[in-house]
Amino acid sequence: MNSRYALLTRLATDRTDAAAKLMGQAQQRLVQAGQKLAQLEQFLAEYRMQRIQRASTGMSAVQWADYQRFLERIETAVNAQREELVLREAECEATRTRWLAERKKLKAFETLDEQAAQREQAVKARREQKLTDELATRGFRRPR
Repeated sequence: MNSRYALLTRLATDRTDAAAKLMGQAQQRLVQAGQKLAQLEQFLAEYRMQRIQRASTGMSAVQWADYQRFLERIETAVNAQREELVLREAECEATRTRWLAERKKLKAFETLDEQAAQREQAVKARREQKLTDELATRGFRRPR
């Protein structure tokens, strides 16, 4: 690695790694939010089914109202979790965008480093060729 770009490349690598870690954490929160939503929706469906079964065997108006209030609370929780899921999806997209930007910067520094190394190698090769040519010319001119 070219010393001119070593620090910049290392810093860009650190930022890219940090962005990747944040992206992974955001994806984990998205998965958890999706799982929680699925659990709430399953609980809501089961409780609705249970209310229908209990109603078929007979239930008082008070019991019906209690079930209804509880179902409304579960529905509120489901809607809140859907909103949470949307927020987590946006967070994932934002962290992915940041990671891509950091990765792009890293690739740019790596490219600069490679180009500088190639230029240095070309200069070195020209010097060696010039030295070889000079030695060959001197050897050819020497009287024997």
